[in-house]
Amino acid sequence: MILESKLLNIPKSSGCYLFKNSKNQVIYVGKSKYLPNRVRSYFRESPEDEKGRLLKESITDIEFVTTVNESEAILLEDDLIKLYRPKFNVKGKDDRTKRWFIGFTKDEFPKLEIFPRKIEDDIEVIGQFTNSNTCYEVYELIHDIVNLRTCSYNLSKKNIESNKFRSCLDFHIYKCDSPCTGMINKFQYKDNCDMVRELFLFKYSSVENKLKKLMYYLSNNLEFEKCHKIKTKLECLETLKEKLEPLRIQKAVDEAKKIKEKLSLKNTPLVIEAFDNSHHGGDCQVSCSVRFVNGLPEKSSYRKFNIKTVSGPDDYSSFDEVLNRRLKRLISEKGDLPSLILIDGGKGQLNVAIKALTELELIDKIDLISISKNSSHKSDTIHLTNGTTISITNVRELLYLARIQDEVHRFTIGFHRKKKNKKILN
Repeated sequence: MILESKLLNIPKSSGCYLFKNSKNQVIYVGKSKYLPNRVRSYFRESPEDEKGRLLKESITDIEFVTTVNESEAILLEDDLIKLYRPKFNVKGKDDRTKRWFIGFTKDEFPKLEIFPRKIEDDIEVIGQFTNSNTCYEVYELIHDIVNLRTCSYNLSKKNIESNKFRSCLDFHIYKCDSPCTGMINKFQYKDNCDMVRELFLFKYSSVENKLKKLMYYLSNNLEFEKCHKIKTKLECLETLKEKLEPLRIQKAVDEAKKIKEKLSLKNTPLVIEAFDNSHHGGDCQVSCSVRFVNGLPEKSSYRKFNIKTVSGPDDYSSFDEVLNRRLKRLISEKGDLPSLILIDGGKGQLNVAIKALTELELIDKIDLISISKNSSHKSDTIHLTNGTTISITNVRELLYLARIQDEVHRFTIGFHRKKKNKKILN
C-alpha cells in the first residue's frame, strides 16, 4: 500500500531514488533527470536478468531526494551510494574511491588547501568531495569570493614585523589582504576564514550581506574599481551555491532522518507543509501554508487562504476547511503531497487535522504533527497523532520544525494585517 501511494506521488523533477526492503534497508540508489519516468520503468518492465527480478521483488518502499538539475543528482547519487552501500549497486560503494578534502591549516593565518584522503591532526576539515573536479572548482571559487592567502610564507609575528615579505600579485588584484606585510591583523583575517566556514554551513545570506555592505561602502566612496571586484565576488557566490548544493541536500537528508527517528514518523520529512490561522476577534479570518523542501523554503508553493465557510473565531473549522482545500487541490492537480504536515496549535487542532486526513484517505500516507507554544510565544511542545508529546527545548534536530512554524506564523500574520488594513481603508 505504501509503495503504491509513493508511485502515484513521485516528485516531477530530477533527483535520486532510494529503494528499500521490508527491513527498511536501502538496497538500491539511482538518479534521473525526471524521476517519474525512470522510477515507474522498474515496475512496468519485466526484468530480463536475475538481478533485476530480485531487486523488483525486494522493493517495499521508496524514498526520493529532489535536486535542481541532473548534474546535482549525479553527485548526490555517488554520495548516497557511499553512505548506504546498497547491495544492488555495483559501482561507487567501495571505500577505494578517492576523496578530496578542503580545510584550513592551523596557523596564525590559516591557509585553505586541498588534502588527500589521509587527514593530519593539524588540519581543520570543512568539506569533503568524491569528485576531484568539483573539489578544485569549489576551492577556486572560494578564493574568488573571500580574500585568503595562497603563499607558503612563515607568517610569524617576528617575520611580519621585520618586513621580511613583500605583497604578491594576489594583493594587487584584490584577492588577498596581504597579511604577510601586516596590512591585515590575525583577527581581521579570522573574519575572512569564518566567512568560508559559513559557506560550508550553507549560510550564504550572511556572506552575501557582508559583501553587499562592503560594495555599497566602496560605491559611496567612489572606489568603483574595487566595487566592481565585489560585484564579481557576488556572481561567484551564486556559482558556488550550485556546486555546494549536493552537499547541502545530503545534510538536509541526514537531518530529516534524525527527525524521523526522534518522532517515529513513517516518512522521512523532506517535504514539509505547515498551516496557521489568524483573525481579529473573528474578523478578517485568513489561513496560510508554507512548504519546505530538502531544508529550504519553496516560496513558489506558499499559499494564502481567505476563509469561506466559517463565521466567527472558530480555529478548528478554519483548519478543517483549509486542509481540505489544499490537499484536494494537490490531489486533483497530481501535485507532490507533503511527507509531513505541521499544524500550528495543540491537541485540538491536531485532532481536526487527523479527521481531515482520514476523510481524504491520506492519514496512512502523510505524517502529521502539531506544535504548541509556551507563554513566551516560542515553539515548545510537539504533539503526535498517538497522543505522545515531545519537548522541542534543547533538541537540535527539532529546532528545524520550530523554524518552519515561525515562518508560517510570520507569513500568516503578514497576510492578515494586509487584509485588515485594506478593510479599514475601504
